[in-house]
Amino acid sequence: MTDLRELRAEDAEQVAALFVAAYGVERQVDAEEIRSWIDNVELVPEHLRVLEEDGRIAGYGDIWATEDEVALDVAAPGHWVEFLEWAEAEARTRGVRARAYVPAGHELAEIVAARGYRLARSSYTMEIELEEQPAAAALPNGLTLHSYESGDAERLRAALNEAFAEDWHWHEVTPANFDEFYLKQRYHDPRLWLLAWDDDELAGFVLATSGRGSEPDLGWVGTLGVRPGWRRRGLGEALLRSAFAELYARGHRRVGLGVDTENVTGALRLYERVGMRPLHRQDNWTLEP
Repeated sequence: MTDLRELRAEDAEQVAALFVAAYGVERQVDAEEIRSWIDNVELVPEHLRVLEEDGRIAGYGDIWATEDEVALDVAAPGHWVEFLEWAEAEARTRGVRARAYVPAGHELAEIVAARGYRLARSSYTMEIELEEQPAAAALPNGLTLHSYESGDAERLRAALNEAFAEDWHWHEVTPANFDEFYLKQRYHDPRLWLLAWDDDELAGFVLATSGRGSEPDLGWVGTLGVRPGWRRRGLGEALLRSAFAELYARGHRRVGLGVDTENVTGALRLYERVGMRPLHRQDNWTLEP
């Protein structure tokens, strides 16, 4: 197998260019975001790798290893196999499946299919154009809406794990994970984290950001969740519309989010109902041990 070395901060510009070359507008990652991966203490340095060829970066890949899989994210035109072999070797060592996340119709899909992967699950990136100030959203009776405060951290983390416990590849958000991937994420603004309360019980939440990746003009709904005891009361839609209103007030006219096409809570139907439309589809391909 070709030798792959750890990602360094000085590689960031070349790696960003690789994402553009590999995926175009579907994966808009810039150098600032890539450098943030190096600083993220939840990411294992040896799991972020580049392929260097004749003094230039010819490929990038990272793996996220859990108790049931090794997931590969890769941008390596012409060098896909080197990174697949690395991820698959790690998966075999751990006795778990390998997973690759691939835009629908991409050349990488044919490569993983030929290696024995199967198409397991898909997700959409969805967007809406906000042509005018969204109307105020009415919460279900008895609920109130407040922006996130630091004292809410543990209850929000617990609510995240409860709301998404049945999702296909959800893994527990630990305190360290919450700190690195939520509180320290780029564009984080606690005023855009809206929490719905039923007295002192956290019923639901929408966690939005004023920008995403290399698109500071794109409002992004990173996470929308309702705890089981408060579902089917219109809370999810009220939270989503509240996020639209807050993002519009900050100048965003496009808002996007990602959703599993087989989401068991009916999220896809909700997003379509409020006027969001699929823009891109991403496929999860898995190779069983």
